[in-house]
Amino acid sequence: MTYDLRRLRLRGLIARIPGTQRYIVTTYGLKVAFFYSKVYIRILRPGWAALTDDKRVDIPCPIGAILNKLDAEVDRLCSDAQLRAAA
Repeated sequence: MTYDLRRLRLRGLIARIPGTQRYIVTTYGLKVAFFYSKVYIRILRPGWAALTDDKRVDIPCPIGAILNKLDAEVDRLCSDAQLRAAA
């Protein structure tokens, strides 16, 4: 836990209360948490079915198409660098 708290503190998401072993969320940390929750609510949750390869789902999938294109590009870069997939 110390490692995780340190990483969050160094990124400015939390701050230690002087003289204690307690932390508080910074304003920046709240903004980051709010941003990620909005991304989840507006993009990931509604488009989750579009990210699958299930053809029974009749949802337009521009996000799925973009992610498939990104995945293909990452695969191409890995093959160019002669990296093998993790087991």
